Amino acid sequence: MCMIVNLGKGLLYNRWMGTIALALSDDSSKCVVFTTITGYTLKNKTLHWDEYIKRALELPKNKYLISVEGTIIDEEIIYFVQEHLNCKTLEVRLKKNFDICSRNASNALMMMTSEMMRHILGILEGLELLQSYGFLHPGMCAKKVLLTNRGICKLYDFCLEEDACNVVSVKKSQMVCGRNQFAPEALIRNEYIKASDVWSAANLIWEILSGAQ
Repeated sequence: MCMIVNLGKGLLYNRWMGTIALALSDDSSKCVVFTTITGYTLKNKTLHWDEYIKRALELPKNKYLISVEGTIIDEEIIYFVQEHLNCKTLEVRLKKNFDICSRNASNALMMMTSEMMRHILGILEGLELLQSYGFLHPGMCAKKVLLTNRGICKLYDFCLEEDACNVVSVKKSQMVCGRNQFAPEALIRNEYIKASDVWSAANLIWEILSGAQ
């Protein structure tokens, strides 16, 4: 593996962009994201990292989820490897669409309605698959959904159901949160369950329909 750019240190994770060889006998490589947990996470046992990796590797391929490439162990550190996409977020696209619609472009509005429904159905399919494997997506919003050049939404910032409360607590310490970000039980008590994901999904659908306004 070859690490190229540090994507930033968070409280829970460290992430780098880099490359991996596609075959030992080939010079070709693929751009990926390497993720590992921070010393804070390890010390406080905030995440069940080994279990997360095990379950993530069991996820079937799905076009609405970032692809998992595998794991790499280097000097006793486990790196979780996912594909890297050179794309923008869904939020950027929604705001662009809203600007176009504000100019009363009726043909564009009809086309965007179809696009919005495609985004909603794709996100719900990805979320349903994640929940079936014991994952939740605290803080899900248009800013946290990638949109490929082909117009496919990709979910990526999810966690184990048993780690969701700890993830919520950390996220709330790093940003100003309201009911657009988290369900009431998450805001008030740091509780996060499957129903909390439903709340976040409903807010995300509203973002899509309103142009992230």
